[in-house]
Amino acid sequence: MLRDLLRPTAIVSHLLVVTVVVACVALGQWQVDRLQMVRDQNARAAERMAQAPVDLAALADPANTEVVDETALEFRRVEVTGTFRPDEEVLQRNRQYRNQTGFHVLTPLELVDGGVVLVRRGWVPSSLDQPPVAEAAPPPDAVTVVGVLERPVPQPSFGPQDPDEGRLERVFHTDTARLDRQIDGQVFPMVLRIDAELDNPTEDQLPFPAGPPELDEGSHLSYAVQWHIFAVLALVTYAAWWWRRLSRGGEPEDDAAGGDPGVADTAGPASDGPAMVRPARP
Repeated sequence: MLRDLLRPTAIVSHLLVVTVVVACVALGQWQVDRLQMVRDQNARAAERMAQAPVDLAALADPANTEVVDETALEFRRVEVTGTFRPDEEVLQRNRQYRNQTGFHVLTPLELVDGGVVLVRRGWVPSSLDQPPVAEAAPPPDAVTVVGVLERPVPQPSFGPQDPDEGRLERVFHTDTARLDRQIDGQVFPMVLRIDAELDNPTEDQLPFPAGPPELDEGSHLSYAVQWHIFAVLALVTYAAWWWRRLSRGGEPEDDAAGGDPGVADTAGPASDGPAMVRPARP
């Protein structure tokens, strides 16, 4: 038995299976590390969103878009004062609210202290697809807005992209650098998400506030479990295969002639061709 396990071909198969198992375990552990990273980020985000709002000017200069630390500002609750510009409003596609698909209204807010902040004001149904949305018009006077800062989403290399040219009315991504081309003034390179929620919204309260950002852990845990299961299955399957093979005494070897040793040769001598049958003489 030990001799069979130490044959060169067997050793090669052992190494291949070990490589597969190690790779599966490594991928599973990588997903565990990713999960812990996401959990740490979510904990930091929840802590920041639980804090009282502060004036954005105390954290960054909205008029100076060159020096912005997105990592330090993300998920911070801030308040700003200014006047909305509904004529420069855009809609973000494929937003969900209570299992309905619609748009998020993104409206520039001109700050009293200078600068422009793009405000995610909330959700409207897909039937209201032409900005500015009159049914969800912002207040005409100066207002103070409280919300959570979000990172902008630049155009991806793959998937849906917004046109690089022309004026955008509907977008896939909150790409502040792209929208800055069609909005007067310097747009602050982060989005302010109004985080208030309405208990019982009605149709005349459009847009429905988007609420605070969802802190999702993603699929890292399920992927980690799957990779570790693959590793265990590879080991168990390989061990079962060897046990079955060794319990049967290995592969039977043919005799030198290549025939079945348990069957006698009754065919007689081989001939070069078909037998000739001669007619009997009279």
